[in-house]
Amino acid sequence: MELPVADATRQDKAAEHDELSALDALIQAALDYKLKGNATNYNLILSKFEKSTDDKERSQLFLALPRSISKLTANMDAFHDLVHQIFTFDFMASPIVIEAYIRLLTHLVTAQTAFVQPTIKVLVRNFLRPTPPTIAAPMKGATRIMTTLGIAIRPVIATAPVVPAVDVLAQFEEQVVARYKYVHEAFAKVLALVPASIHMVFECICGLFPHKRVETLSQLAFLKNVLHLTTYAKGLQERVLGLLVEKLVAIDVEIKLDNTEEDVFTMDDFLDDDCCVDPTSDMVDENADKLDNMMLTVFTHFEQLLATDPTVHTALFTFLLKSFDASVLNTHQSKYPQFLLFYIAKTAPEHQELFLSQLISVSLDTKIPPVTRHSCASYLASYVARAKYLPTTAIKHTLFHLLRWIHGQVDLLDGLAPDAIASAACDPLTTAVIQTACYIVCFRGLELCGSEAGYGFVRSLGWQRILTCPLMPFRQPVFQPSVANEFVNVAELLLLIPDESVEQLLLWISTSTASKSSSHGMNLERSIVEKDTSKRACFFPYDPYLLRRSFRFIGPLYLFWKHADPSWSGNSEAFHLVQSYMLAYDHDGASEDDDDGGDDDASMAGSFVQSSVSSASFMHGGSFTGSEADMDFYARDHLARSMSIGDEPLAEVTTTTTTFRLDYHDEEEFGF
Repeated sequence: MELPVADATRQDKAAEHDELSALDALIQAALDYKLKGNATNYNLILSKFEKSTDDKERSQLFLALPRSISKLTANMDAFHDLVHQIFTFDFMASPIVIEAYIRLLTHLVTAQTAFVQPTIKVLVRNFLRPTPPTIAAPMKGATRIMTTLGIAIRPVIATAPVVPAVDVLAQFEEQVVARYKYVHEAFAKVLALVPASIHMVFECICGLFPHKRVETLSQLAFLKNVLHLTTYAKGLQERVLGLLVEKLVAIDVEIKLDNTEEDVFTMDDFLDDDCCVDPTSDMVDENADKLDNMMLTVFTHFEQLLATDPTVHTALFTFLLKSFDASVLNTHQSKYPQFLLFYIAKTAPEHQELFLSQLISVSLDTKIPPVTRHSCASYLASYVARAKYLPTTAIKHTLFHLLRWIHGQVDLLDGLAPDAIASAACDPLTTAVIQTACYIVCFRGLELCGSEAGYGFVRSLGWQRILTCPLMPFRQPVFQPSVANEFVNVAELLLLIPDESVEQLLLWISTSTASKSSSHGMNLERSIVEKDTSKRACFFPYDPYLLRRSFRFIGPLYLFWKHADPSWSGNSEAFHLVQSYMLAYDHDGASEDDDDGGDDDASMAGSFVQSSVSSASFMHGGSFTGSEADMDFYARDHLARSMSIGDEPLAEVTTTTTTFRLDYHDEEEFGF
C-alpha cells in the first residue's frame, strides 16, 4: 500500500535528518580525535571534501558542518586543512551543492569574524572565468569479426558516440552563467549579514583583478561581475570605477600609434557618426581589441544604470571626474579611457559646465605644474572641439575666459623693450592656451557664427592682436602647424583677421623650423606627435574614437572635422548665412567708425587658481554670465586688474595705454 504524499515527504525529511545527525557525529568525533592525535577519521573527512563527486554526499557535508563551527573556531590552527578545503570551493557545481555551501558560508561569517575575509576571497575568486573543458577528438576502435573456421571477415569500425564540441561549449557557458548567478546570491547574503565586510571586498578585487596580459574573455568575465556587484553594493561604486579606469589606462598605453597599425588607427578624414568597421579584422591590434571589448562592457553598464535610474548620472560623473584627475589627466597620450567621462558628461549641462570650468581653471593657474596645465589645455581644446552636445553658450563662455586671459598676457608684452625676449615676459603656457583657442575656433567657429550675435562675438575677440604680438605664437615649437594652417584658413573665410595679417601669419608658418620638420602628414582629424622631441608634446586626447565595437556610444556625440569645416560642401548653406552676417558686421563697423573716430576700449585680463581638476572652479569673484545685461562684470574688470578666489589675488595685470576691449554679446544669460 502506497503512503500518502505528505507522509512520504515527512519520512524523507526524517531520513535526511538522521543521515545529517550521523554525519555530524562523525565529523565532531573526527575533530575530537584529531586534537588527541588520531587523525584517521579527520583525514577521511578531508578526502570526502577533495574527491567526492556525489552531489548528495557533498551537500550533506556542507549541511552538517555548521553544527561543528564552535570546534573549528576554537582550534583553527589544528584544523587548518579542513578550513582550507572549505574555502577552495568552486561554484561550478550542481544547485543542491551550491545552496548547501551558501548556507554554510552564512553560518561561518556570523559565527566568527575570522571567516569573513576568506569568505569574501572565495566569492571574488569565483568571479574569474573557469577554464573551458578540453574537447577530445573522436576515438575509433576496430573490431575484427572471425568465422568459426578462423577466416577473417572485413573489419568493422565501431565509433563511440561523441557529443559535438559546440554542444559541450554551449553547456559549459550555461554552467558559467549559473555559477556567477549563485556567486552574486551568496555575495548579497554575506554583505547583508556583515555590512562592514564591504571594505575587504575592494581589497580582494584589487588583488584578483586579471593582469592586462590576460586573455579578453577572462578580463570581461571579471569586469562584468565586478560591475554587477556595484549595483547592490553601492559603497563600492566609486572605488571600483577608479580601479577600472586604472586598468583601462594600463591597457590603453600598450596601444601604439604608429604606421604599422594603420588598419586600427587610420587617419580617415571622412569618419562619420554612423561609421562602423568590422571589428574581427585580422589586422586589429590585440590590445586595442581587448580595450574595445572592455570599453563596450563599461558603456553598456552605464547605459543600463541610466535606464533604470535616471538620477544616477550625478554620482557617475563625480566618480569619473575624480578618476580622470587621478589616472588619466597626466597619463602620456591616453587615447580612449577619457571617453567614459566624455559619454557621461552628455547627461546634464551642469556636468559639462563643471568639467569645462575645472579645465579652464587648471590651464590658467600659474601655481600648478606646467605639465598638468598643458594637459588640461589639450583636454579643453579637444573636448570643446569634439563634444557635439555642447551648447554654443558653453563654447562662447570658454573662449571668453581664454581670450580674456590671453589678452592679459599680451598686455605684459606691449611695454617690452625692442630687444627683450617676449616669451620670458609672459606665462610659459601662453602659446599652448592660444593654440587651445585656435583649435576650438577651427571646429566650432562656423557653429558659433550661426547667429548675428555669435558672429559679432567671435569677430570681436581680437585675434589679430594675439597672433601678431611679440610672442609670435605660430613660430613657437609647441604650436602645431596643422592647427596654425587650418586656423588661418577658417579665419580668412570668416574674416576674423585682415588680409595683410593672413599673409604675415602664413609666412611665419612656412618659414618656421618646426613647420618644416613636422607638417608632413598632419591634419585636424587626428593629431600626430613628434617622437624625437619633447617640445612638440601636444596631443589632442579626444581624437577620433577608433574602437569599433564600442563606437556606437561615442559616434552620435562626436563632431568630425568634415562637419565642422566651413569649406565642406555640406556646410555651404550655413556658410552663406554667415556671409550675410559678415556683410552686416562690416557695414555696422564702417558706420561706427564714421560716427566715432577714437577707440576707448580697455584691456581685460584675469587668471584662475585651483589645486586640481577635481576641485577646481572659477565660479568665484569675476565670473561672467554670458549676457549683454551683465554690465557689472565690465565695471568690475575696469576697476580691478585681477581675479581672486577667497582673499588671495590670483593675477595682477598691468594696464597700458595700448588697450583692447573684449566684448561678449549673447542672447542668453549663461554662466558656470
